Amino acid sequence: MVTMRKRKKSSDKADIAYLSRFMGAISPDQSRLNEIQAVYDNLTLLGQLLGAGTDITSMRQDFQELAAVLLEQLAKEHYKKATLNLGSCARVAIDILTRNLYERTADIGFLATDIEVCEFAEAVESNPEIKSDPDWLVRLSNHFSEYVAKYSVYHNIILLAPDGEILVQLDPKNPVTKSTDTLIDEALTTNCGFVEVFRQSDLLPQESSPLIYAYRVMSKDGSHPVGVLCLCFRFEDECKLIFDSLLSQDDWLVITLLDNTGKIIATSDVYQFPIGAYLEPVENNQCSIRRFNGREYLTTTHQATSYQGYSGPGWVGHAMAPLNHAFEMAEALELRDVPEDFLAGVLNVATLFSDTLRGIPISASSIQQELNRAVWNGNIWLAREHNSHNSAFAKVLLREIGRTGVRTRNVFSESTTNLYKTVVSSVLFDCSAQASLAIDIMDRNLYERANDCRWWALTRFFREELEPGNASINTAKLTEVLRYINGLYTVYTNLILFDTSGKVIAVSNPAYNDLLSQIISEPWVRPTLALSNPQRYCVSDFAKTNLYINQPTYIYTSAIRSINSAEPVGGIAIVFDSTQQLKAMLNDALPRDENGRLVNGAFAVFVETDGKIISTTCEDLTNGQKLDVNSGFLSLQRGDSVSGIIAYNEIYYAVGSCKSNGYREYKSYGDSYQNEVVALVFTPLSQSVVEDGFYERYNTPAENYALRKPRTTETCDVATFYIGNSLYGLFPGSVIAAIDTDRLTHMPGSSEWVAGCLMYEDEALSVVDISSLLAVNLVEGERRKVRAENGVKKQVLLLRSEEKDISFGVLIDNLGEISEIETNRFEAVPFTINSNSIIHSLVKPENMESARRMLVILSIEKMLERFNLQP
Repeated sequence: MVTMRKRKKSSDKADIAYLSRFMGAISPDQSRLNEIQAVYDNLTLLGQLLGAGTDITSMRQDFQELAAVLLEQLAKEHYKKATLNLGSCARVAIDILTRNLYERTADIGFLATDIEVCEFAEAVESNPEIKSDPDWLVRLSNHFSEYVAKYSVYHNIILLAPDGEILVQLDPKNPVTKSTDTLIDEALTTNCGFVEVFRQSDLLPQESSPLIYAYRVMSKDGSHPVGVLCLCFRFEDECKLIFDSLLSQDDWLVITLLDNTGKIIATSDVYQFPIGAYLEPVENNQCSIRRFNGREYLTTTHQATSYQGYSGPGWVGHAMAPLNHAFEMAEALELRDVPEDFLAGVLNVATLFSDTLRGIPISASSIQQELNRAVWNGNIWLAREHNSHNSAFAKVLLREIGRTGVRTRNVFSESTTNLYKTVVSSVLFDCSAQASLAIDIMDRNLYERANDCRWWALTRFFREELEPGNASINTAKLTEVLRYINGLYTVYTNLILFDTSGKVIAVSNPAYNDLLSQIISEPWVRPTLALSNPQRYCVSDFAKTNLYINQPTYIYTSAIRSINSAEPVGGIAIVFDSTQQLKAMLNDALPRDENGRLVNGAFAVFVETDGKIISTTCEDLTNGQKLDVNSGFLSLQRGDSVSGIIAYNEIYYAVGSCKSNGYREYKSYGDSYQNEVVALVFTPLSQSVVEDGFYERYNTPAENYALRKPRTTETCDVATFYIGNSLYGLFPGSVIAAIDTDRLTHMPGSSEWVAGCLMYEDEALSVVDISSLLAVNLVEGERRKVRAENGVKKQVLLLRSEEKDISFGVLIDNLGEISEIETNRFEAVPFTINSNSIIHSLVKPENMESARRMLVILSIEKMLERFNLQP
């Protein structure tokens, strides 16, 4: 019997080790670390052969482990930024479309109650011959044309009889005269406010999957349906607008929309991912590797976010990037215009980094400290063993180990900075993307407002009632109609009808009944009544008005025209609920973390180009206030965006800014209305700015204390070390070695100058803290900690007095060098220094540089006397 074994399916999980192969940006860091690793390997072998404290085996292992952690973190942050971009595109694509379709669900419900539509459908029911009446057909066709001229998201409007016969439609090229589509029965019987279908339909035979919104048209008495109205949405056109707003021409990323079966219904690249192909969605908004047509893609899927209770047709946004290009945008290009010194300050206090990321430079410093100690101890050994036959080789080896320590510090410093930059650039990218989303939401929303006022101005009942000579205006009926409209479109606080004198005829909001019969003195009244055609509209400045409880808002207006001519007989003003609606837009665009929670401290703002705030999520800012930001965030071209870092209110913020570009014909170059608004999104990077003096220290080269010079006169060796920020020295003959503080044990009840006790070669040695004698500032009663705040441990110098046959230790902060110093630079201690001093002598600065301090040489014998240490 032959058993066939199926090959195991490869994992589609986004494995970091595998993905890192495609991250070209981390290759330089990987190469540098590999080079140093090879040096460690060689020096470890040589050090083991030589001895003399030059064995760096443990440091090699520490380096290897830390390098692996660094590369892993670099890869994770690049992955995080790439997936942030993918997720943003998938989420924004489906959410923007969902918001748009929500508006369509309101449109069909309202247009199905339109007087022109209802009267025609009911007339046909009563007299079927009317469906062929040319006057009616022209009238309805013009009516539909006016509608689509304003709501340009539709390409056809179809009115059907209940039996499916086409009564009238906008598109004369559509050959259909009768339909048997089941959506007709659904529209006639549904309990919902609309029917939404996306599939083949005999209503639009030339389209494979049209998106149609339908609803029944009722008789005047509301007793029965007399027809079905269908709005045909420009689905492909809308998807292209969304994709083009998210992707650049050279972008490798592909965005698709999938239905609930995984079938592609829209795509930004039909050649890579054709319509009708099936893809496997990724669950829980995660990222995964997917194969398609023999190519691997980094992929994510996002469900639609419900908007105003509407969740859309059940579609998802699905974004993919070829693995070999998926991480190109992960490079920290957003930081290229940020000055290096300013960025260094931001990185120094940024609170974005995890403990693991913060621990990398600390661990690197620890490795360097170990290497420096190995070099220092080796040089101590050489200073004592002048005649060693290996001394020349040892000096070369120690020098290389020292250089390797410096290279280790520099490489880790540079790579860690690159890592930090990647983290910060991800935040900048997110701010820019969210600012673009905010302004896009605003433009699309206000596009609908411009459409609403123009369409409602064409309402026949409004035109008839405001006709000159009408002595008895039906104010009650006008109010009823306005309230009905306002009930469907809740983004308005009030709808106002006024006549040619500006007198208020009717309002939808009873709280404003005091306006009735009052003359509106707003500056937009005259321009509204002077509009030349039904396509024109006016928008108020964003200013305080008594029509909106003395708060600032936009008011959209259009002229209501005579039934018998094109002359205005009044106007309609729709008061946008800007306080709630604009803030809701900004809230929807606020940055969120990986778990979907709002980023703490982040806020968003809409401003005019002079910086005047029109809406904000920040409680510390108010509408009308000027936002204090660099003009570069405001002086943008249409549709352009920018990101940067600023110090604002004593905190560093990542800021993304994007300027309005309009939507379709709204605020386009052909639109008479132009209002430049900028969206800004702020995400905190820190809890404070750097302390005074940081940039001065950053731009000042570190003082070089190396005193080694070529031998021209008699010299002697000095072992140097740091206590606090000051450099001190001892003669190598009294130094045993430098060790770490791991073995140091605090001794309760001991004198405050006793740091503790440790075992060295089976001998218990006291360790003293001489900082108090050297004027190192401490709070009274406080002992010096054996680990600095940056995590680097202090060290212990083990000293021995051959004269008194006693060994002890001194707590120090860091090691210096073993320096050769000309003997003629040594000076005796001045007589003014008291007899309790532990100073042996002083070393004059080289070339008597006034900016350099003298090197203080300490005396081991005086220490023994000062601390009363006995054998």
